[in-house]
Amino acid sequence: MSACDFVIAAEGTKIGYPEVRRGLVAGLVMPFLRRQVGERNMRELLLGSELIDAKRAREMGLVNQVVAQGDLMTKAQKFADSVLQGAPGALTQTKKLIEELWSSSVKQDVDLALKYHLQARESGEAQEGIAAFNEKRKPKWAV
Repeated sequence: MSACDFVIAAEGTKIGYPEVRRGLVAGLVMPFLRRQVGERNMRELLLGSELIDAKRAREMGLVNQVVAQGDLMTKAQKFADSVLQGAPGALTQTKKLIEELWSSSVKQDVDLALKYHLQARESGEAQEGIAAFNEKRKPKWAV
């Protein structure tokens, strides 16, 4: 969802980034999340690791619209149909320009984030965090 151009969420949807509680770094999502919600909200989501509801996600800018569960597919299809009315070349160029307006490219950000993600994934903290999650217990972090 962090990398999507447009997000419609159903009421009652819960969203979270629990990676640090598993000894991991949510590196691969950060370049996109930063662009979507900004630094302060990104810190709340990633460091706090709490689930948020669709309404809070909308307030943060992670979600564009919150709709009733029964309206989700209808609203999503309506937006997709609207996008498809645009000229393919103009849509492509618009997406490229949006990307270029940022000071660094998503590719540069993803490369850096991947470095941190892989370091964390190979750590003892990740092994403990994932084991604790699978065993439904709190992790025992080494200090």
